[in-house]
Amino acid sequence: MSDITRRAVLQTAALGALQGQSPARPNVLFYFPDQIRAGELGYNGGKNIPTPHIDLLASQGVRFTNCLSTYPLCTPYRAMLQTGRYPSLSGGVMNWINLPSTGQSFADVFARGGYDTGFVGKWHLASGARTGTLKRSQPAKTIAESEFVPPGPARLGYQNWAAFNFHAEFANPFYYRDTPERLFWGKYETDAETDEAIGFMRKSASAGKPFFLTVAPHPPHPPWTAKQTPPGYLDKMPKDIYCRPNVKGRRDAANKDPRCYFAMLSNVDDNLGRLMKYLDESGLADNTIVVFTSDHGEMMASQSRYDKMVPYAEAVDVPLVVRWPKHIQAGRKSDALYTPIDHFPTLATMCSLEVPKIVNGVELSGQVLTGKGREPDAALLMNFVSHWDYPETMTDWPEWRGVRTKQHTYVRWLNGTEELYDNLADPFQERNLHDGRNSPAIMNRLRSRLRDLLHDAHDDFLPGTQYGEWFTPDRNLMRNALGPTKA
Repeated sequence: MSDITRRAVLQTAALGALQGQSPARPNVLFYFPDQIRAGELGYNGGKNIPTPHIDLLASQGVRFTNCLSTYPLCTPYRAMLQTGRYPSLSGGVMNWINLPSTGQSFADVFARGGYDTGFVGKWHLASGARTGTLKRSQPAKTIAESEFVPPGPARLGYQNWAAFNFHAEFANPFYYRDTPERLFWGKYETDAETDEAIGFMRKSASAGKPFFLTVAPHPPHPPWTAKQTPPGYLDKMPKDIYCRPNVKGRRDAANKDPRCYFAMLSNVDDNLGRLMKYLDESGLADNTIVVFTSDHGEMMASQSRYDKMVPYAEAVDVPLVVRWPKHIQAGRKSDALYTPIDHFPTLATMCSLEVPKIVNGVELSGQVLTGKGREPDAALLMNFVSHWDYPETMTDWPEWRGVRTKQHTYVRWLNGTEELYDNLADPFQERNLHDGRNSPAIMNRLRSRLRDLLHDAHDDFLPGTQYGEWFTPDRNLMRNALGPTKA
């Protein structure tokens, strides 16, 4: 049986089972704040702040312990989420690119299925302020409202819009609807986005339509400064922040006070609580699939690194909780590998919608609903460029590819250096097991698995500069790994 035929059989079976369970199409609330690493949440043993609302959600649904940001950077993650495709095929290989529409993205499928689709918050799938340059030394074009994403194909199927491409004005946030008029929410960003989300859900419910709503707050992404922290939260943060054992000689930059990170995270937790309260009080909870996750983690001085774009657990491991009362057993835990490209086929199948053939992700509705069924044995990890905004090679964040299994992380850097970690025995990845002699059988198996995964993704593991050839100076995609694109 071919992979395509096998997928069709599994999908048809899943659709039939779900249609038998739920005559009313479920709503979907997909909530993913920026830069939350899994280990900071209470239900995962977080030591710095309580996260009671996130913990409550985890107790009411299934929590995945191996949810991975397989390309831990904003635009690549978002491109994988919205298209269900590898970056080598979607073109989402770095920040600030105009992701082309195929008409077969996440919200396209839900909109065609009769759903009211909405996006609230940070988009970051347009070239924005980087339009007109592919190199740090080149000046960008001046555009009046560079973070406005116009209605139409660029919104990838989202019909209702209260969003912006990118900004970090959390305290005085601006956004757009359907005209390039900068609007201001007048309150802290995450609080305002929750208001928008509740208003959207209320309107959809009143119209008798199922909704597919994505909410993407920018906090707790940097800058971690008192100015950009939600009012009143910083005073409640602990004076001393617990650091993981792999933090050596922490030196925080002026705009990266970790107490501000946790203040923002506490505010995210409170706003998730507001969303859950609305669903409960409105009567929508039982027929709404709630997904809580994040686009990537944050190193916060672990492995002597900050930010993301590295293959280590603090950047790659992200939370994932899925709640659907009466369909998902409360409090269940799954160790199945779950990647960004898997959300699309999984949620579409759970809502009895057909998954486009161009989607690369694994359909994991069985794992979500019952803990049984198909699951991958390994996931491809990747970093295509060595600067998050430009197609560079071997500069700030050198290129790498890797394999993640339930037990191991294997990494190969562009210069040929290799690393191997046993994540079960060494969760803080303090012991690189590869020195040319140790673990030869594991190394050879994971090297072989990496070759297979790269082949499946049509990923030639090129130097970062070569991906510049995929784009026009205005960052429109001209080609992908398979050749010229229609866009």
